[in-house]
Amino acid sequence: MPPIASIEQLSHYCKATADSQRLQILRVLSKESFGVLELCQVLEVGQSALSHHLKILANASLVETRREGTSIFYRRALIHAEDPLRLLRQALFESIDGTELPIDHATRIRAVYDCRHGQAKSFFKKNAHRFQENQDLIAEYHHYSQCIDDVLDNESIPSNASAIEIGPGDSDLILTLATRFHQITAIDNTVEMLEKTQRKTTAAGKDNVKFLFGELHDHQGDCELLVLNMVLHHLASPTNFFFEAKQHLKAGGCLLIADLCAHDQDWTRDACGDLWLGFDADELDGWASVAGFTQGQSLYLGLKNGFQVQVRTYH
Repeated sequence: MPPIASIEQLSHYCKATADSQRLQILRVLSKESFGVLELCQVLEVGQSALSHHLKILANASLVETRREGTSIFYRRALIHAEDPLRLLRQALFESIDGTELPIDHATRIRAVYDCRHGQAKSFFKKNAHRFQENQDLIAEYHHYSQCIDDVLDNESIPSNASAIEIGPGDSDLILTLATRFHQITAIDNTVEMLEKTQRKTTAAGKDNVKFLFGELHDHQGDCELLVLNMVLHHLASPTNFFFEAKQHLKAGGCLLIADLCAHDQDWTRDACGDLWLGFDADELDGWASVAGFTQGQSLYLGLKNGFQVQVRTYH
């Protein structure tokens, strides 16, 4: 049983939610985190007014901040079992999510995603020739490749399966997948990076890899295994990706994610084009659960440079 809420707590909560603008903020934050300026753009409200609303929501534990280096993003607060207002918060969020997101808000959210996406795409286009070198400053693939091999060994994925890797770049993982499985599709939205993958597989004599310039939604068909290796922190909306991934996996299929745990090394934005500074395990699990996934295996590896890699599977 959670603690019993006091009248003061209940009154504070009700005052925070008794405003249509603040409810709109919570609706926009339903499946995503946004910076203050991004929220100003989506809601078409001034920064001073928005900051006032965010402060009230934060004081009522309805939103919380996530620091990404020097940037601060807002998201809905997690609901904890010991929260005396847990049931009330759940009911509020469910009711808000049941309302329709205004078309103009949805349009401006897409514009925010496009801006984030454009930043990442521009970085890879300009830095394809030295990206792997910069990436290796953080986590060289051979340091955690055994973790991925162990995870794949423990998954019941037949050798005649089809697999998709998004953003394989110059990593050796694409060769591992091509050796293990019948048909591989490499997807990248940057020509320069996709060409690097093609040269790598050709040099290794792998003829079971197809190449798709574009996004996951451009791929026709589904697969048994979908892989992201150090890619999720480059995506405009990691939250939305889980929903898209679910649509491209066959029943019982596996989503494999290798990425960084949350960190505070802001220099990775300039050196590697990172949009997000890693992820908390609970954060990934929450997004996956909402998208309909169940948790699979989890492996964690600390590196000598202070970064920590997590290898996760979802089904």
